[in-house]
Amino acid sequence: MRETCVTDTQAATQLPLIVIVLPIYNGARWLGEQLDSIIAQTHGRWLLLLRDDGSTDTSNELIAQYALVDSERIKVTQDDRGNLGAAASFSLLMEKALTIVESASEPAYVALADQDDVWAPEKLAVCLQRMQREEQLAAATSAERETPVLIHSDLRVVDSAGQVLAESLLNYQGLDADRHDFSAQLLSNTVTGCTALLNRALLCLALPVPAGAMMHDWWLSLVASRFGRLRCVDRALVDYRQHGSNTIGARKHTPGSFSWKTFLKLFQLRKSMQAQALFEGSAAQALAFEQRFADQLNEADRTLLRQVQRMPDLGLWRQRLMFRRLRR
Repeated sequence: MRETCVTDTQAATQLPLIVIVLPIYNGARWLGEQLDSIIAQTHGRWLLLLRDDGSTDTSNELIAQYALVDSERIKVTQDDRGNLGAAASFSLLMEKALTIVESASEPAYVALADQDDVWAPEKLAVCLQRMQREEQLAAATSAERETPVLIHSDLRVVDSAGQVLAESLLNYQGLDADRHDFSAQLLSNTVTGCTALLNRALLCLALPVPAGAMMHDWWLSLVASRFGRLRCVDRALVDYRQHGSNTIGARKHTPGSFSWKTFLKLFQLRKSMQAQALFEGSAAQALAFEQRFADQLNEADRTLLRQVQRMPDLGLWRQRLMFRRLRR
């Protein structure tokens, strides 16, 4: 365990507060490395909210040790809600974080973290700098309201021992982070949650994460892309560990995997259950989005959302054509 200290308290308190939320579930094997990387951040003004989601390993004991060493900045939340799963646990912690952000006397932000990764020391500082720049740009063009902003970054893909498998997750998965418009995000999430930094306006609009959401980070990306700004830092600021217990994990992209020929192969005779499950999940998420924001959507938004909702029931060729059109 890394010892913590603040060398210049006065300077630290002048920095914006970043509330980091980290749900834990049987993460003892790598959790210490992640916590140490958070403690080592060059941006020193942070508060870490931890919640155990019903672990059966020694995770609870480990986070209690860290909280004892740095009780001012590391807080373990307690409740009787048991195992909620990743999305619901993140949603609960983000709601707790939002109350802290709203009570702050200056701008404050929320960062998401996973239990088995390792952050680069400058991770928070770099994302905060980009966040402040995007907020300034938004303020210059929209004086009527505070703009929701989500900043995320690239990641390095590493194995269970920390050995690098790929220098860029975006390249590894064939993702284009510049595709940050609403229609593209409806069927292809480009945000890896453990890199995300969120502002107050986004949290106020997006929370709570509905049961129909595919995942918390996908839901946040939809809200940011439709109502605000979704931007990516073109740097790998997190080592994204791949192992047998990943909730989602990184899957290598095959070049040309969404060409007409390969798409037909994937969906021929509906044998690709994974692709069909994606459409069904996206449809449920689109319905949840339409219901949540019904009075804030225009006709073009509703048309897009209803097209996605129809995707699971379309024939093969219509699925193929609509998928291509929405992701352009």
